[in-house]
Amino acid sequence: WDLQAADQLPQSLRVFYAAVYNTTHQITYT
Repeated sequence: WDLQAADQLPQSLRVFYAAVYNTTHQITYT
């Protein structure tokens, strides 16, 4: 995942992107 790519997204998509990233991260590392 390239978190810097999220900087180019609109704010609403940035929130969604962060939520998906965090959920995926939690599933992967638990």
